[in-house]
Order: sequence, then C-alpha cells, then structure tokens
Amino acid sequence: MKTLKIYLLLSLLLVTSFFACKKNDDEPTLPPTRISRLYVSFSDLQADDLATPYNNIAVFDPADSLSLNEPIYFNSQVREGAGIYFNPYAKRVFQGSVRDFVIRTFSVSLTGVLGPASSFTDSTLVSQPDLAYDATSTNLYVSNSLTNSIHVYTNGGQRSGVLKYGPNKRFELGSQPRGLVLDNDSIMVVLRSSDVNEIALIENPSTLDSGLVSNLKKITISGASDLRGIAYSQKLNMIALSDVTTSTIYIIENAREAFTQNQIITPTQTIGGAMTRIKSPIDVAIDDRDEKGFLYVADRAEGNKAVLRFKLSDRGNVAPEAFYNLTLTPASIYLDAR
Repeated sequence: MKTLKIYLLLSLLLVTSFFACKKNDDEPTLPPTRISRLYVSFSDLQADDLATPYNNIAVFDPADSLSLNEPIYFNSQVREGAGIYFNPYAKRVFQGSVRDFVIRTFSVSLTGVLGPASSFTDSTLVSQPDLAYDATSTNLYVSNSLTNSIHVYTNGGQRSGVLKYGPNKRFELGSQPRGLVLDNDSIMVVLRSSDVNEIALIENPSTLDSGLVSNLKKITISGASDLRGIAYSQKLNMIALSDVTTSTIYIIENAREAFTQNQIITPTQTIGGAMTRIKSPIDVAIDDRDEKGFLYVADRAEGNKAVLRFKLSDRGNVAPEAFYNLTLTPASIYLDAR
C-alpha cells in the first residue's frame, strides 16, 4: 500500500509539472538565452547598377554588451530602406522601402539570422517612415506621411505580390504621421503639421473603419520642432521621442495619463547637448528590463551617423555609455529585448 501511494504521488507531480510548464499556443518561442537585438534600417541607395548593393539592414547582437560591437549586415534588396520592425509571435522582421513602395518580410532564426524574404508592393505607399505589426489582429500598420494617413493591411505578415487595390483600410489623420508604436490595441503616432508637433493616441484601431479618425487624444510637446521617432514602454509608462531639429530626446513619464489632458506638456526630462553626440536623431528604442534600462538613439547627421546608447536614467548633457559609428544613414531602429 505504501508503494502504491508513492507511485500515485509521483504520477500526480509529473502531470502537474507537465501542465504547469506547457507553453500556450499563442506564446512566442522563448530564446535559449536572454537576447537583445537592435535592428537598423538604412536609407542609402546604391546609384551605380554595376556596383555591389548596400547591405541595408544591420543587427547588433547582443545590443546590451559592454560596448556596441560590429553588427551583422544583410542585403535586404530594398531600395531606400524605411521603417523596420520585429515581432516575436510572427517571427518576422518587416522593412519598408520608399523607392519601390514595398514592404518586405524576413524570417528570423533563433540566432538572429535573417532568412528568405517575401514582399508585397503598394503603389500608394509613396512615403512610409515607420511601420508596426500586431500579431493579435494580424494588422500591419504603415504610416504614409505624403497622404497624411496610416495604411492598414490585414494578414500583414503573409502578404505577397502586387496589391491591386491598395491597403484594406486607411486612417486619415489630417497631419503627417511619422514614427508610430503599438501598445496592445492602441497606436501612438507622431503627427507633424507646419507649426505643431503632436503625439496622437488611436484606440482600438482594429475595430475602426477607413476614413477620418476623429476625437483623437493628443499630446503637444512644448519646445519641439521636428519630431520623428517614438518608443513606448508599457512597463514604465514612458514615451521617448527624437527631434531632428533641436537635437534632443524628450522623455514623457506617466504617458497614458498625459493623453487624457489633451494639452501642451513639458517633457519630464530631456537628453541633449554637445557631450551626447546627438545631432539629428531619427529614431529611438527603449530597453526597460530591470537589470538593463537603456535608451538607444539612431543619428543620421552627415559625419555623425551612429547608434548611441544611454541609460534610461540619463539627463541633460551627458555622454552616451556606448556608441557605434555607421557608414550608412539610419532611417529606423527596432529593439528586441527579451
């Protein structure tokens, strides 16, 4: 009897352990070790058809090491790279191309190597500074600054070929959208007109129809001149923004609450000045892990092309903790830190 009780107890423990450790189908495959990969998209175009094309994606892996070491380069075959985005659920890197009106997707191995690509072409994508993919709705959102809209493509990770009728939906915004970032089923997007720099919050975009998006919640940044990149940490409730004209990074804390005020706000903190090496910051990324806490900045200034890494706690005119000088011009960055 004692032996039987021990056997039953062991069996119960094994079954409990199996179900406790079983991965949900909608969870991304966890990497064998913690990873930090910074993807960089370059906008340079090789004008000489006989010359070797530029490698227009770089991957810093790891991006959180003591120094930023030589990245791995890939030739994505896009002409004038634009926004770049990685989604762990789709296991895909998305890259836009201004010159070809193309969105190209790449598979990503567990070691960060980009695999064979598929692509789709939309001739209405004339100017596309940024993009993001929502694996839950399967919507791919692409900002189009020429038409003051966000294009929405359903099954965005599976599209291929030439799209005869353009996007499935188009959100009309009334101002130029630049950088955008997802927070569950919400989009935060930088909007720029001739005299205003705002961040708009589009709630529940997966349920919206095409047309003018009204009643947007907005934040207007005091002192901003030409906002471009945006990053958001849900964990820290923090937004980081890059301003290419003032050479400044703006940090907004209590970000979600700020949208309810719909008014001009002063950034909680800024990073800028000669010691920062920031001149024309085109994009930003946040690593909000407890033991890390980094802010990445891509700078496109001629003679100053670089990826810069700061601490999230940095303030004012402070030197970056690490940097890497680039030969090509960065257009967009995305950080995968897990």
